[in-house]
Amino acid sequence: MIRRSIIGTLFAAALAMTATAEAAVVEAISSLDRPVRLVAPEGDARLFVAQRAGLVRVFDQQGVQLDTYLDLTGQTTTEGERGLLGLAFAPDYATSGRCYVCYTDLAGDLNVARFTVSAGDPDQADAASQEVILTVAQPGTEHNGGHIEFGPDGMLYVSLGDGEYGNDPGNRAQDMQQLLGKMLRLDVSGATGYAIPADNPYVGSAPLDEIWSTGLRNPWGFSFDRLTGDLYITDVGEDQYEEINIQPAGSDGGENWGWRLMEGPNCHVPSSGCEGLGLDEPAYAYTHSGGSLWRCAIAGGYVYRGSNLPSLQGRFFFSDYCSRQIWSLDWTESGGVGTVIDHSAEMSPPLGYQTVASLGQDGFGELYVLDYDGGSAFRIIGATSPVPDAANTARLAQNAPNPFNPRTDIAYAVDRSDLPTRLEVFDAAGRLVRTLVDEVLVAGEYVASWNGTDAAGRPVPSGVYLYRLRNGDVDLSRKMLLLE
Repeated sequence: MIRRSIIGTLFAAALAMTATAEAAVVEAISSLDRPVRLVAPEGDARLFVAQRAGLVRVFDQQGVQLDTYLDLTGQTTTEGERGLLGLAFAPDYATSGRCYVCYTDLAGDLNVARFTVSAGDPDQADAASQEVILTVAQPGTEHNGGHIEFGPDGMLYVSLGDGEYGNDPGNRAQDMQQLLGKMLRLDVSGATGYAIPADNPYVGSAPLDEIWSTGLRNPWGFSFDRLTGDLYITDVGEDQYEEINIQPAGSDGGENWGWRLMEGPNCHVPSSGCEGLGLDEPAYAYTHSGGSLWRCAIAGGYVYRGSNLPSLQGRFFFSDYCSRQIWSLDWTESGGVGTVIDHSAEMSPPLGYQTVASLGQDGFGELYVLDYDGGSAFRIIGATSPVPDAANTARLAQNAPNPFNPRTDIAYAVDRSDLPTRLEVFDAAGRLVRTLVDEVLVAGEYVASWNGTDAAGRPVPSGVYLYRLRNGDVDLSRKMLLLE
């Protein structure tokens, strides 16, 4: 039997249920070059965007670039589907400053590398700190996978495609002698390299203990539900189906998602006989036929756990690169997939998307749609949420003196008298150091002073600090340097 297990299965040729106008999108960042990931450390207001050519740029909530966080353009090839493909921040990023990237190097190999944040600038990674912890040779230029995420267990998960374009001719996704076509699970908590988690499913019984699950074609996206810990994998299909594989949080790993023996719900290579192999069916699959819309590659996706859209809490959002539709579904371990909703009408900008490569998630669980060829990131907001008000043009000046010791002044202005205003100081790890202003101000110009101390009045170390002004929907920040 094919393992339907506790997941439950629902397949659809058409996704017909249409959403009411609960949400909308606004452009959050423009002038991007082929954006593939948008992520942020937990609780961090900044937005980190990975571009396929090898650049990671960091923006504030208003879409203003703060800096180039990391530049790997001289180390990255973009031939075929190669490039900078994954970006993840360690769960303890605020203290460790560790981030991870997955990129294709100039030799065509896929690297997972670790960096640490610059000691002198919170908006830059230290390029010299790079440690390549895993290299996987690629047989071709397609199906790299390359997404990375930390699970709720603190382990780093790495998705790898089968490495070739059509029908996995080497059957690598089913070959336990290879990492290709697999999901890996690594313990990266040590000072260097990585360790094999003792509870990985194949420890001691397979040549490659890193393997967590098998049978994947091109798992370009995956994510964990921030509340439940369930793992959602969006695996790009061959020419018939796109699929979502869901692994419950309590799983011990070892799932075989079927490729190339299966594509979606059907036997594939060979075209029959897969039913008795103990394979795991996808929780959901859709066909490439969409009426006037052609679907080609699933782009996902996150379970929504933000605060702006309470009616959509717990729904998994995903898209398709070609049709550019936006959908969501709800899933439970006991009941499987419930409703599938098409949000395309409400979650598309006026001129539409050119192509959707992935969805993004910020440090507070809010979701974004990345228009790959259009070069923009769109924030999903509530239909009744206030969109950024062009008339509300709060301003934040560079502090003076800068560098400084022991005191500096920060000039700012607000244009509205009915909005709460916060001015805060953060250290290089993104930790709140001091709140300078927290009140509703009358429209006008102001100056706040900071004397280099924290909320308890204790002097803080020298270094780069970030000061952030929030006034209604305006969110601005700048850097300053405290000297010894």
